[in-house]
Amino acid sequence: MNGSRLLRQSAIRAFALFIVKLTGLIGRVILTRIVGAEGIGLYQIAYSFYGFVLMFTGGLPTTLAMASAKKPAQSWSLLKIISLGVILFGGIVSMAVFWNSPAISRFLGNPGLEYSIRGLAPSLFAVPLLGLVRGYLQGHKQIGVIALSEIIEQASRIFFMLLIVWHVLPLGINRAIGSGLYGTFIGALSAFSLLTIYISVNKTSLPYNTSYTVQSLPIFWFIQSSLMISATRLIIPASEFIDAVLIPNRLLAAGYSTSEATSMYGVIYGMAVIVAYAPTLLTGALCHTLSVQIAAEWQQGNMQRFNRLSATAFKVCWLWGIATALFLKGYAPELSLFIFNTETAGPAIKYLAAIPLLVGFREISTSILWSQDIRKSPFYGLLTGIICATAAQYFLVGIPGFGYKGAAIAILLLEAVASLWNLQALRFKIDQLSTLLFGLLSDLIVLSVALFGVRQLSQSFPGTPSGFGRFLFAALLYFLVVGLYMYLRCIRKRK
Repeated sequence: MNGSRLLRQSAIRAFALFIVKLTGLIGRVILTRIVGAEGIGLYQIAYSFYGFVLMFTGGLPTTLAMASAKKPAQSWSLLKIISLGVILFGGIVSMAVFWNSPAISRFLGNPGLEYSIRGLAPSLFAVPLLGLVRGYLQGHKQIGVIALSEIIEQASRIFFMLLIVWHVLPLGINRAIGSGLYGTFIGALSAFSLLTIYISVNKTSLPYNTSYTVQSLPIFWFIQSSLMISATRLIIPASEFIDAVLIPNRLLAAGYSTSEATSMYGVIYGMAVIVAYAPTLLTGALCHTLSVQIAAEWQQGNMQRFNRLSATAFKVCWLWGIATALFLKGYAPELSLFIFNTETAGPAIKYLAAIPLLVGFREISTSILWSQDIRKSPFYGLLTGIICATAAQYFLVGIPGFGYKGAAIAILLLEAVASLWNLQALRFKIDQLSTLLFGLLSDLIVLSVALFGVRQLSQSFPGTPSGFGRFLFAALLYFLVVGLYMYLRCIRKRK
């Protein structure tokens, strides 16, 4: 595959990823406004359990993609055989989760989760099959239809979830959230239908050899590779699942009721975290696009261009991170009110304001390390951060009156430890670190002055409307200044 095609496919996936995450963000915001803090807390806990269970098959699509790319002629036979195993295993797990939903909800600490667990059970059967089909097509470089299927899946999931929740809400929040989660299955079914139609229409362009037997296929290698990849990817879902179990229980230990603990968990992870991580959509898309180009420069030994691209990526991330962090901190109450129709999440958003900066550093440094084939350091850094965050949650969240602050400290600690670990792995010299810190400080001062000026202007300008209009005016003006400043610092300076 030539470089231009690789870059084009990477850009397609980055765009699809951005659209998928943006659609999910909009859906979560609307859902929160419909069901409130307790409802989004139930949703978040149930999805954490779902994501944890689903990751046990997370290595199958990647392994099938690798096998399809290496031996295209065997890929169709391999897809059929692995699909039979997934149908059997997924069916058993799905039915077990469905029939044992009361026991699982009690284990998670909230009997009201029964409907939510039951609503996600069919997806445990459908989503692994969808992942296998995507893995097969990825191995044959059919990136465009994969990206389209991801967008259709997310759009269908969000649309039907909100539609069902709205109609079932009179029966209670527990039942409404549980019924709405059937939208996950509908989304997976929509995407699966699209891909199967695509495969049947394009049989001539895809390998379709069914002459291979089970003995001639690399089944043992496939299972071994899948387990290794699944174990590596299990760390984030496992961390989210631990959070979903640990935080509500520590809040219960601090004296809150089950309903209050679920609501507080919903405020932290269903509201504040969503807003704090929203600016990282841009850095995530940037990393996905630049990683291929940075890796290509490293492989070709073009160190000058590699260093220039890496430095520019770091600069963009810290400028965007500082700018959005200042905005989150300065306008936390307004963001909570205008997005979720409540100011409850305002303090938690303010505590998490540094997230865009920390995540930007972690994502860019991870991409640079991966481009140099250094893959263990980001993993160990993330694992260390999760261990530190879990310990902080256990000790801090259980302190009466310290729930929001304790959870925020734990989240910030995870990202800070992972970022610092990556920076250490990049072997920054003292002069490089001093240059980095000086740049951060100078940009922080400039953007702080810009935010202060925008706030004063929006409050004193005679034609500026009040309320939401004033907030919107300030946001547009501030990010217009930020965009101009980033252009001068990153793009014009390179010319």
